[in-house]
Amino acid sequence: MDTFLSKYAIVIQTIYWFAYLQMLWLIFSLAGLVVFGVFPATYALLSVWKQESLTSKQTFQIFREVFRRSFFVMNGAGILYGVMAGLISMNLLFIEAVYIRLLVLAFLGLIFLSIVHFLQYFERDKPLIHQVKRAFLLLWMLPKSNVGHMGVLVGMLLLVAFMPGLALFFGMSAAMFLVNKIGYSKESEQLQHKLKTHQLSAT
Repeated sequence: MDTFLSKYAIVIQTIYWFAYLQMLWLIFSLAGLVVFGVFPATYALLSVWKQESLTSKQTFQIFREVFRRSFFVMNGAGILYGVMAGLISMNLLFIEAVYIRLLVLAFLGLIFLSIVHFLQYFERDKPLIHQVKRAFLLLWMLPKSNVGHMGVLVGMLLLVAFMPGLALFFGMSAAMFLVNKIGYSKESEQLQHKLKTHQLSAT
């Protein structure tokens, strides 16, 4: 009986934690009028998932601080990625050829993966353009991670389409949890080690 109650408590605590992080993401996204809040709020959410054993108060403080410090640079990245996605998407309005439309969707998928890598490996002391370029470079260096990230995207789209209520309360927090887990895969850890070694040798 005690084992059942302890497992039940863990499940309830996990549900609460995902819902709490989702609420923070929604609040801070709205604080940035959505358009200017989504990128810094998503980065803050991913940053919190990288921490362990946080209380609710500590989580809020970290979330708020990361959101505040990264607000302008994350919005710069959001504008840059938005322009790229917008220019590519315009082809869907004027070109009816199926293979071109598929090519456009493929490019949009690459942009999505680049955004994930940008958020995952963001460094505050590096220039924005440099980090966007590196994010696109990482597309070709992390093929296994890309498959996982695309799986997260497909799962999110299916959740929004068939269970929008769950997507509202748990969608983004669950997605960033999975992105963070994928970021700690063996492939990603090997890459991070190579990047750190390269930085040390460069200095």
